[in-house]
Amino acid sequence: MASDNIKKMIYPEADQMIQVLGEACNQLQDTISEMEGIANALEGGALLGKAGDAMASGVRQKLIIAINKLIDGFEDGARYVAMERDDMLAAEQKSAKLF
Repeated sequence: MASDNIKKMIYPEADQMIQVLGEACNQLQDTISEMEGIANALEGGALLGKAGDAMASGVRQKLIIAINKLIDGFEDGARYVAMERDDMLAAEQKSAKLF
């Protein structure tokens, strides 16, 4: 019955989560590059006048900033999972030495 309270980490799944979060950050960085290209195209004449300027500004000042915040969140998540994985592994190794 006491085994119901035991917390156990599945290390391959934690490692996979860290990898997925890292890949998501890389993809979002690619998205930022694409959005920057779109903003440049808008400024370069794809959409002239105030509308083009407003859209390019919106991409840079709203969208890219929001994507960067999302990247920060994913990076924090990856660090947190890695920290928890390392802490759990250290605790398991410490408790194994007691037996």
